Amino acid sequence: MTDERYPLISVLIPNYNYIKYVAVAVDSALAQTYPNIEVVVSDNCSTDGAWELLNERYGADPRVRLHQNERNIGMARNFDVLMELARGRYVMCLSSDDFLLPPHLARLEEGFRRDPQLDVVYCNAYFAHDDGTVYAIRALPGQFPVDFVDARDELVEEFTTVCPVCFPCALFKRDVLLEPGICGDPGNGQDARDWELIIRLALAGKRFAYIAQPSMAIRLHADQFSGDAYHRSGRNVLDFASYVERYAGDPEFMRRMRGRERGVARLIGAMVAQAPAMNDGQTPFDAAQLARFAALEERLNARCAVYEPARVRESRVSVVVQSAGPPQTLLRALDSLVAQSWTNWEAVVVDHGPIPVDALVRAHPAWERVSYARLPVQHTAGAARNLGLRMIRGEYVAFLDPDNRFTPEHLQRAVDAIARTGAMASLAQARLVLEPALGSAIIPEPLGVVEPLGGSEDDVSRLEIAQTVALDAVVLYRGLFDTIGAFNDTVPSLDDWDFTLRLARAVRFAPAGAITVDVVARLGLTAQRLGGALPNYLAVLDALYAAHPGDARVADERARHRAAVAGALGAAADWLREPHGLAAFMEALAGRRPASLRRTQPA
Repeated sequence: MTDERYPLISVLIPNYNYIKYVAVAVDSALAQTYPNIEVVVSDNCSTDGAWELLNERYGADPRVRLHQNERNIGMARNFDVLMELARGRYVMCLSSDDFLLPPHLARLEEGFRRDPQLDVVYCNAYFAHDDGTVYAIRALPGQFPVDFVDARDELVEEFTTVCPVCFPCALFKRDVLLEPGICGDPGNGQDARDWELIIRLALAGKRFAYIAQPSMAIRLHADQFSGDAYHRSGRNVLDFASYVERYAGDPEFMRRMRGRERGVARLIGAMVAQAPAMNDGQTPFDAAQLARFAALEERLNARCAVYEPARVRESRVSVVVQSAGPPQTLLRALDSLVAQSWTNWEAVVVDHGPIPVDALVRAHPAWERVSYARLPVQHTAGAARNLGLRMIRGEYVAFLDPDNRFTPEHLQRAVDAIARTGAMASLAQARLVLEPALGSAIIPEPLGVVEPLGGSEDDVSRLEIAQTVALDAVVLYRGLFDTIGAFNDTVPSLDDWDFTLRLARAVRFAPAGAITVDVVARLGLTAQRLGGALPNYLAVLDALYAAHPGDARVADERARHRAAVAGALGAAADWLREPHGLAAFMEALAGRRPASLRRTQPA
């Protein structure tokens, strides 16, 4: 009798001349802790005795269903046969030279149990030698460092990184694979049809979840179809180029990849450049193929150069929030997002503090628009933001420090400024809000404000000298990241200044025309990243200056600013204890003369 708590999972195993491995694959499926499975093997006319072995070993086992094709129909068509034979609610395709560890299926099915709206749950994998000895964990650029549920656009990953979804690691809803257009035409000439299947699922908007801890193993050996021979021959590049050509004209593909085309071109170039290293320095491509790749890169780069600011009014804004501090400040920052008059936004929360905030964020009104990732240890803010950038789905990007907050018109004014001027980035003005150290109060009463605190044209020009512009005041087109790069993930502070300086050198800012960002400083800088970074502040400042040299005038102004910062740091113990001193300290870091402190509560 079927237990509805454990829907049937079909483990599909295609086999051809893998007598050396196939029994291990089948045995590993039968050893699963998940109680309701069937193992379906389709043999593609093996000549090495594998079919006879399968019948002898599993012919009487009711959990195993064996099928042999009348003739060898190829790998792609054999997968279709397995899908026709499968009866489970979920299916996975296990290569006959790979093997599962006992909890594999239970862990993946639990993902569907927790979120029934998922379509694919996949995990990481171990690498194993030919004899089955595990020797490494799969680590490729497309992989995520932590578990996630629908937290990134898999289509973007498939076209900008190397093999992010490993097909044998994935459990699929069978009904989803049977939808028209998903599995596609097996006669399309591509070797890596499983690769294209993932692309089609991603293009169709299917929801993916990932488990970072591996629970299956992929053998690497000389006879492997998609191993060294596949890459040495260059078929991986030819397949990828075909996918780019096939989908580049799809409206949904174009929408989601807009501004990211340079990343696709860069990946094609890297794959072509790497091929000779696997062939004793000789390229596997002929002149016509190399010309095809070059033309494709040129077309992608040309498409990326076409910027359409009028689309900003139709575009989503992704707000990246890296959080490593007190949960109540993060929730307050999210409150300011929910209050936005511009409603087409999403929040990307990268949580890397000592207290996981998953449950708190789930209970927040913003949750339906949140992509969330939890890092197990604290990272630099730059590293956390870079992870967040891999999760964005919006065409424009904003940042929000969990200590800070937006006024309700912030995003709307940014969008209006970009549409009005045609710029790729907007810049709001900010104000400094002083608060007491965190106590029992969820929202402490402000001690006063200093306004404005950066955001004018003069402030932009002085970015060469000091951090005169708050990162949270910037909204930018996502295509700029392929031009100026992401955040410096090696420094404990000032990664936001480094980024805004590079951005200001690359583009002009459209002024938003109002103070719409509250930058919060608490007495003593308690539980704030800046407070912990003060001992290394001057060293990081010097490194930033060295990385971005200027002319003689800039050098002189930098020397004066450094001296002012050194003086403020020397007096920090006294200054940070009371509001006027805290205001003077923050303005010194921003390269401004202290303004009068107004004891008015911000809106």
